[in-house]
This record gives sequence, structure tokens and C-alpha cells, in this order.
Amino acid sequence: MSTLGLLTRLCPPPSTTHVRPGSAAGAEPAEGGVVIPPSHAAMLELYGPGCFNDFLWINEDGGPTAWLDIQACSREASEMLSRKKITDIRSVLAGFGAVPADVIQWGSTDNADSLFWIPAGAPDKWPTLIVEAGQLRLQLIEKPSPEVVLGLLDGTLHCPFFPPEFREPVPTFQRWQGEREE
Repeated sequence: MSTLGLLTRLCPPPSTTHVRPGSAAGAEPAEGGVVIPPSHAAMLELYGPGCFNDFLWINEDGGPTAWLDIQACSREASEMLSRKKITDIRSVLAGFGAVPADVIQWGSTDNADSLFWIPAGAPDKWPTLIVEAGQLRLQLIEKPSPEVVLGLLDGTLHCPFFPPEFREPVPTFQRWQGEREE
């Protein structure tokens, strides 16, 4: 079964389809947008931007708010990271031929942790770098974003700085709907 098949079995998406900005195929950016890996685009078409287990938020290009918009989040994060020494983060990025200005923020948590793609190679092969709030710790996961989400939800992937209560027996997802989630 595909990663998205496993994810939707574990955590069913909202019953309504999300019409996302940009290309249904991913890879081609929306006007002035960023490249979205096809697997992330497919996940967004099922789920939309929103929150897993009241903790892990996923973003999209052209998101409904600045804090759910990949471009806005990435611009802010890369500017902030570029100004800091962050030796560990720079070392991980350098291993992929990247610098802080290159990261693309595809997700975040209620604890202000950030999930970044390191854009190296084919978009659906981009690794994820999870950076703890305050850049205290980091975790590199060499998997596409839907595999990261699935692994975090089903317990096959552990992030040491995510709270234990993030993992729920029955994972949930709430799509962002303006002032409320669906």
C-alpha cells in the first residue's frame, strides 16, 4: 500500500476535498511560488493545510494565512537561520550542498518546532530537517514529508523533542478553515 494509503487508513482526511493553490502534480510551482514535492501536493489535496493531533501543522504554497504558507514561513525562517551561527544545522545542510537560505518550511508544531525540506535532488527525495524551537536540537529524516507524517503518527519514527502526548491511539486531523478548523 502507498504511503498516502497507509496515512489515510490511519488518520482519515476530512470528507471534503481540498482545492489547493498551484499544480495538482506538485513539482511545478504556482506563480512566484516554491516547488512542492508531488507527494506533499498529493497529501495536501487529501488533507489541506491543517493540524495532525492538535500539534503538527502542515503548510502549503499559497496557504490561507502567513503561518500556514510555505513561502512566508520559509522566507522568515531562512532569514532568521541565516543570521545565526547554528553550527549543527549548517553542518547538516552543508552535507547536502545547502545553506540556511535554501530551506523550505513545510510544517511546524504548537511548540514552535519547524519541519524543513532540504532541497537537494529530486523533490520527492528531499530530506526533512526537524529543528526544535530555539534551534536547540535537530533531527534529520531522509524521507518525503508524507512518510515523515505517517511515521510520527504510527510510532515508527520518533522525534525526541516532540511531547509523548503527540502520539494518540487514534490520530486526528483538522483542516484549517479560517477562524475554525474542520
